[in-house]
Amino acid sequence: MRGVAHDPVLRAKLMAMHDQGVPLSVLSNRHRIARPVLSRWWARYTRDDLAGLQPQSRRPHHSPTRVSPAVPRAILAARDFGWGVERIADELAVGHGTVQRTLEAAGRNRLPRAPRRPVQRYEKARPGELVHLDLKYLPALENGPEFEFAAVDDFSREAVASIARERSTVAATRFLEHVLSELPYRVEAVMTDNDLMFTMRYAFHSNRLTRFEQALKSAGIEHRLLRPRSPESNGKVERFIKTIDDECFRIVQPQRSSARIRALALFLDYYNHARPHQSLGGSSPIARREAYFAEAPA
Repeated sequence: MRGVAHDPVLRAKLMAMHDQGVPLSVLSNRHRIARPVLSRWWARYTRDDLAGLQPQSRRPHHSPTRVSPAVPRAILAARDFGWGVERIADELAVGHGTVQRTLEAAGRNRLPRAPRRPVQRYEKARPGELVHLDLKYLPALENGPEFEFAAVDDFSREAVASIARERSTVAATRFLEHVLSELPYRVEAVMTDNDLMFTMRYAFHSNRLTRFEQALKSAGIEHRLLRPRSPESNGKVERFIKTIDDECFRIVQPQRSSARIRALALFLDYYNHARPHQSLGGSSPIARREAYFAEAPA
């Protein structure tokens, strides 16, 4: 069997048997050793006696692609500076495969991730002090692409959601008006990301107001924008959208747009009035809102 380093004692025994007249083919079948291997042993035995039966290295005498021991050290040193595979290969004039194999052997084929900023959790002191608002793309049904707008009150976790046929500042404004009509308390501030349907903050005409911002201004509501690359600040509404996916759409699996709208309406009623909320100590959003106003001074 190729690749097995047979014991020299066994080799000597087999060569002695062949010397006494046992054919190599018989020895091959009996001991499951390839006939060419036995032939090589016999040639070495007849030439060098027992010394020729010692295991020999199969390493080639010349390895033109073998790298210097200094190369792996240089690769790992470059990795310390945070260089990627391509840059290391270009700077050291070695193959990408050499760099990749060296990094994998050292367990450093992945660059460490930069530490995340600690998430500062907060909760507002009263209903309406801050409402989180966001949008999610929905799988297309018979009406084509649809979009799910969602809003969550920071204090009570009371939620409002609806499905729109378009993704625009007009649709966002309609949803805002729907939110203000559904929540039975004054909304003081609304938080959104920096999408163009919400704000022109990063557009060419950054001094202009979107229709959504104009509606907020007319209602006397502050518009708070997320810091770039800080989605955790709007995590309450993102978590609510995931809850809709997990506990509503994945269970009901609506096949038509009208069925999806009905399923969302039924789930919203359950979510706000009956579903226990862990962050509220098991209370529902409506129960927490009512408890607040029952204890608040007139």
